[in-house]
Amino acid sequence: MTNILSSTKDRKELDAWAARVGPENAERIKNEAATVGTHMHNVIERMLAHRDLPRATNLTMTKGYEMGYKLVNTFFPNVQEVWGSEVALYYPEKYAGTTDMVGVYRDKPAIIDFKQSTKPKRREWIDDYFHQLAAYALAHDMVHGTDIDYGVVLMVVQDGSTMEFSTAGREFQQYKQAWMKRVEQFYESITTSASVSIQTRAPQDSGLSLE
Repeated sequence: MTNILSSTKDRKELDAWAARVGPENAERIKNEAATVGTHMHNVIERMLAHRDLPRATNLTMTKGYEMGYKLVNTFFPNVQEVWGSEVALYYPEKYAGTTDMVGVYRDKPAIIDFKQSTKPKRREWIDDYFHQLAAYALAHDMVHGTDIDYGVVLMVVQDGSTMEFSTAGREFQQYKQAWMKRVEQFYESITTSASVSIQTRAPQDSGLSLE
């Protein structure tokens, strides 16, 4: 799933941002954000598994822990059931991935994803997140016979604020359709690349003379 998202992503804004801050700074920011996100997820995963957290040993780890607890305290009162955490899902012969949580949120069966951000997001910026939710829902429905019609993004910003984004009904169905188009686009690009590679490959000299 990660490969499909990355290969079919519109990278214009991301590339423009990297050009503004500089390649090295952009890489540093992305790596730090990813590390913070890992520690934030550890809080949630270990809480659900009733396992203790290691003691924080640096500022990045501390920041991730704080964001994880902020997410739990803010949003988990709305979680009625947890069907699974870090759930490995697949759509046969198409894609596979791991969703943060499947369960009942605000009284509806839902795919739930936890995100952290360096700054607040606008809804129109996060189509990729909704495509992820749609992909997980389609896979869960296919393998487990469910009909999940609700996706939720629960986000903590590094300034301490929280944001909740959700999609359901006709809109979620549209995201599911858009995701499957991205899947088709991905496999078409692979087929095209393979075909071009074969056509441009120089023929080998067999050593056979026809004279």
